[in-house]
Amino acid sequence: MDFIVFVFYSIPEMFLLLALTITFAGYRFYTYKSRFIFAALLLSSFFECLRIFDVSMSLRLILQLLIFLAVSKLLFKIAVVPLVISTVTTLLLIQMFELVALQSAMRLLHTDFQHLQANPILLMLSGWPILLLLSFILYLSVKHQFSLFGAGRQLSKFKFRSLRSYLTFMLFYTLGIIATSLVVKNEITSTHIFYSVLIFQVLSFLMIKEIIKSRVQETELTVYKESLKDINSLFTTIRAQRHDFANHIQVLYIFAKQQEHDKLLRYIEQLVGEIKSINQVLVSDNPGLSALLQTKTAQFEQDNIALKTEIACTLSELPVPAIELNQMIGNLLDNAADAIKLAGHPTDEIILQTLEKDGQVHIKVRNHRPVIPEHLQQKIFEYGFSTKADHSGIGLAIVNSLVKKHKGNLILTSNEQSGTEFTIIFPAKKVMTIEQKTG
Repeated sequence: MDFIVFVFYSIPEMFLLLALTITFAGYRFYTYKSRFIFAALLLSSFFECLRIFDVSMSLRLILQLLIFLAVSKLLFKIAVVPLVISTVTTLLLIQMFELVALQSAMRLLHTDFQHLQANPILLMLSGWPILLLLSFILYLSVKHQFSLFGAGRQLSKFKFRSLRSYLTFMLFYTLGIIATSLVVKNEITSTHIFYSVLIFQVLSFLMIKEIIKSRVQETELTVYKESLKDINSLFTTIRAQRHDFANHIQVLYIFAKQQEHDKLLRYIEQLVGEIKSINQVLVSDNPGLSALLQTKTAQFEQDNIALKTEIACTLSELPVPAIELNQMIGNLLDNAADAIKLAGHPTDEIILQTLEKDGQVHIKVRNHRPVIPEHLQQKIFEYGFSTKADHSGIGLAIVNSLVKKHKGNLILTSNEQSGTEFTIIFPAKKVMTIEQKTG
């Protein structure tokens, strides 16, 4: 009988627990498939062994949580902060549903937990509505690409100063589990205690929200600092050019006076090339994009990759925050550069193009080679999927999430004739204003 409960309840519950945790963390569990199935079977078997060997409840709780986090981290490469928060959120959901379901079953059948537990089939049947509800939550989360951390956000790495918050949170969670166990075993029979546990769990969710909010704000601050650093670097380069301008004029004057025409021409060519390289990344009305392009140009030059820009519009007409716009463009440029390096430099140029057409702004990132195989062209936008070794597989997924967030379209064209081109299309701000007024 225990084997039937294990197969028809414990294993499906573990599948849902693992799938919800991965989804809440911002990844897609179905991109892992074989690893996901292996992890679910391994974890459900391990937890069943702990129950069979009658390990004390407190020790079992700690071991279950630690093993779950370790296996998830090892197999799915999820960052520590999203993994911990997503795991505890999922466990709290299951805990709340189980608490309500068991209490409802005991009241309907006029029995206590001990008698309910003595009938495994009845216990399993009372738990199946929980699995159906969790399945529905998973379906909605996958369909709408829901994540606890919002579209396009990458949480920074675990920092020691946050340790106290996480330990406090884990203590709350453990106490909640213990209190729930006491309630369902009728060691605490008061209805007030039952509702107190539910309220406690709701407060735990609020604490999760505050932890996520603080981490996201910290991450956004880091992004702003990096952007400011790039802008300062750009301005330093421009100031250096202006400072050296008088010296260049003096050199040109001496060559001209001495009638050293060959040296004069060579010097002018070098000077024009230097000025042209900085002017290529200067985008009027968009210093953030200018700073990004200067940084990427210098970065790609180290890998012998040229960044060519064709800026026909400054993107200032887009209703998209500059930081998120730079996230999208930066990730697309990095993806192109990584693909070129991984393929052994079949081309040495990346082209960034911006233009306005029919009331829409187009942002194009193109590299002639390599070409993305047709069967991978949809998968590359999924969280966690990557054709490159030691890559998280979230760069293009972030771009896709941000584009959808701002009601745009992301189009991939990759074939032998035109190469590989990613195109982001947004309605211009003035067009959106007209549409809002019309609506």
